[in-house]
Amino acid sequence: MLAQSILATILLAASANAEIVIGVQDRNDGSKRNLAWLKGTDACAGELLSVQPANPCGHVFSTGGVSGLTLEGCGGPLWVNQNGNFYANCHADDSYSKVCNSGKVRKTYEC
Repeated sequence: MLAQSILATILLAASANAEIVIGVQDRNDGSKRNLAWLKGTDACAGELLSVQPANPCGHVFSTGGVSGLTLEGCGGPLWVNQNGNFYANCHADDSYSKVCNSGKVRKTYEC
């Protein structure tokens, strides 16, 4: 019984941080926007981080009910903080794209 309780606690802690996706929207007007969204939600409704070439790091954003997030580490390995505390490391991932009304969204990182 104790082992099951410990396992349940570990699984709950491991799933506590929802995965954040970072991507780029190539808009129909030729501009590009850096977006963030919660994995499993609609990329077309992603939260704007910046319009390129502006840096997407350091801007506070919320997505999928998770608030106080910032993308950090631009120019090197990326990670996400929440309210100034470490949330998740990011890794390059271009395995997803979606066509939206205003342009195509391409996944670039998963955190």
